Amino acid sequence: MARYSVATTKDNLSSLIDKALAGEEVVITRHGKDVVKLHAVEGAAASKSAHARAFERLREFQRSAPVMTTSYLELKRMDEADGAL
Repeated sequence: MARYSVATTKDNLSSLIDKALAGEEVVITRHGKDVVKLHAVEGAAASKSAHARAFERLREFQRSAPVMTTSYLELKRMDEADGAL
């Protein structure tokens, strides 16, 4: 369970909400004592997790895609050379 002070929460509320939507237990403290627990509203977490799964699939695709090592200018020169033949 992650604990965050009120001051930290003010600066990072959006990311803490994302953590709660992802199922992480988020507790806000005041003067070192637990005062609030963030959790997702029923149904909201499922929607967020569907988005998270889609982004993870996109990241996996990006990691598996070959890296282009030829620059745009080199490709243009090669294309122009092919047209000259």
